[in-house]
Amino acid sequence: MKKPKSITIIGRRWFQKSYGNTYCTATIIVDGKEVHRTEPEYGYGDFYEQAAWKWLDEQGLTPPREKHKHGGSEAPFRYCDANGIEYHREAIDVPRERDL
Repeated sequence: MKKPKSITIIGRRWFQKSYGNTYCTATIIVDGKEVHRTEPEYGYGDFYEQAAWKWLDEQGLTPPREKHKHGGSEAPFRYCDANGIEYHREAIDVPRERDL
């Protein structure tokens, strides 16, 4: 496994006014190449980032992150900083579900 030089995650969030739910997707870019888009799923705030890192971990595209005894993992920004990986993330709120 080759350690990536950069990881960029672009999240898209859509708020469903009728039920008050938020849905999101994430586009994952590794070393300037889009490698995956997550399926739309329920999640607000930075959930798009969590979904993206779950996929990265499952695919083995990054060295393993430190696991905490209560089930969490090392924060992405700390992991990238410690491993010399350039890391960017941003979320875009979209007006329509089809824009996810």
